[in-house]
Amino acid sequence: MHTKSFSLQTMLRSAVQHAAELQRGVLLVLVALLCSCAGSYSSQGVQYSAKNTKNDTYSPLPLMTTEERLIDMLENVTGLVGTRYRYGGSTEAAFDCSGFVQHVFRNTFDARIPRTAKHQSEFGQTISRGKLQRGDLVFFRLGGATIDHVGIYIDNGLFVHASSSRGVTLGNINKPYYSKRFATAIRLLQIL
Repeated sequence: MHTKSFSLQTMLRSAVQHAAELQRGVLLVLVALLCSCAGSYSSQGVQYSAKNTKNDTYSPLPLMTTEERLIDMLENVTGLVGTRYRYGGSTEAAFDCSGFVQHVFRNTFDARIPRTAKHQSEFGQTISRGKLQRGDLVFFRLGGATIDHVGIYIDNGLFVHASSSRGVTLGNINKPYYSKRFATAIRLLQIL
């Protein structure tokens, strides 16, 4: 009986150790799965949420607008500077980068555009960096090879974006950090 008890204790101890290792392994797998579910990463390793679905329908392009409405959009965008960052955020309470862009285009132009930076970069007319105009979207690869960040171009190298460390803020595309990581730009707007 004593031998069975010793064997049972040994088996239980071994099972507890394996369970702890298994829990760590399961936790790592869950973290990996969660990280792969949502889309793309920011430079701080924060992943953007809300995948586009096959049922999403987007506004036809180009979005026709006037110079006055474009100026209104830029004023609204700069008025959002200081809004805090939140993973998956797409309201004035908090934004992530693609949620910020989506919010601005929805509220200014009543336009439906994709939700993630990667999908936004595939929506619209690709333009060269030298041809940027106010209201264009600028895209970056902050965390690797995949486009994972987006902002709205203002003028003279400045763009507004939602940073995971600073919230909605201004950036400069000509500064080394963004210049090295610039991926592409697209135009959604046509000024009448």
